[in-house]
Amino acid sequence: LRVNRSAETAKKISDFAENHPKIKQVYYPFSSKNPQLALAKKQMKQGGGLISFVIDAKDEAGVERFCDNLKRFLMATSWGGYESLVFPLCALAASKSFENPLPWNMVRLYIGLEDSDILIEDLKLSLDKV
Repeated sequence: LRVNRSAETAKKISDFAENHPKIKQVYYPFSSKNPQLALAKKQMKQGGGLISFVIDAKDEAGVERFCDNLKRFLMATSWGGYESLVFPLCALAASKSFENPLPWNMVRLYIGLEDSDILIEDLKLSLDKV
């Protein structure tokens, strides 16, 4: 039940993010803009609870404002729990242990069991702060 709820909410958030002017790119297997959507649907029943997207921010401070203003997402890395989480890739910028090939303005979300409308509203309000 938990995985189904997470995946259903993640799909709704993916749909929201695809149409938001401050989101440049959405990475989600069941995204309608995924060039491999047919393959994803052939291989999986659902898209899962992980979403990444690239924010149209001028600098790391914009991504930080987005994350800091979220009220319903904890800043952490994990997967499979009941709480929704956010992790900005720019948090890895100071790491010297590896060179990150991903965009600095990418944000990773894990979607928990919260109501989709509440999470989308939280994302919308936080994107206004970018």
